Amino acid sequence: MTRHRFFLLASAIGSGLLTAGCLAEENVGPIDGVGLETLEGGDHGINSLGTDDFHSHADTLWAAADLSLSAPDNTALAELLADTDSRTLEYAIHCALPQGTYGPGGHVGRGHLKTTKEWATRGLTLSEKLDLFTCMIVNINPKEEEVQIRITGDSVTSNGLSFFQAMSYNVEEALWVARLSDTGEREYFVWPLDEIVLPCENTYMSLLTRTCASGDNPGDAIPGCNVESRSSIDTDCTQNPVTKNWSCLGRPAIKTWLSTMAISAGPKQCDLP
Repeated sequence: MTRHRFFLLASAIGSGLLTAGCLAEENVGPIDGVGLETLEGGDHGINSLGTDDFHSHADTLWAAADLSLSAPDNTALAELLADTDSRTLEYAIHCALPQGTYGPGGHVGRGHLKTTKEWATRGLTLSEKLDLFTCMIVNINPKEEEVQIRITGDSVTSNGLSFFQAMSYNVEEALWVARLSDTGEREYFVWPLDEIVLPCENTYMSLLTRTCASGDNPGDAIPGCNVESRSSIDTDCTQNPVTKNWSCLGRPAIKTWLSTMAISAGPKQCDLP
């Protein structure tokens, strides 16, 4: 993370954006026009993985994904299992393994991803690991509060999303991508979407505080979190005209959706989970 980007985030946290969210204008109308194409049904998840937890265990998870979950010499996996205070492995298995499939530590797959199912028997490819880390970054927040979300994308399955959920979680929030930089570092990008940005002027910084702010030390940014919030969706991303899913910076993006209740709680508030 550049010093400039880190300074902006630290300043935003200090000004209270982490807890305040964003305030809507008085006369913003209802959100409508959201595409609910059947091929964009997606999956239903809960983002309650601690931001500090994920970033402090990300290197270990990256190493664990090089070998199968059943490999006896997967020492990185053993390290994650030994840290009983961490939920990083739990969420990785939620994302990666098929719904109802048990993994190490008794953690159960929720089948969020359709590209990582083979982790039970082999290590993941680079592309699959990046899909896993994209799924991880959309599931974190510093407060560790259980916030239900809907996710869609070319790497996402369509498990367990009822018609009611698809209609309820119909507010387009953001596009997310994990990738490797030119120097081989993991980096994360988020593009807030107009359905959220228009009524919530602080959205860009709010999403940064969700993914980079320390829950253990409120007001601090986590060094090296490497998340960038962008407004350049027109140049960075393309949408498949058939599936309606997105690719950004050469990677399949995960799109997050919120319930209208999640952004309308409180008087004229637009609190992002």
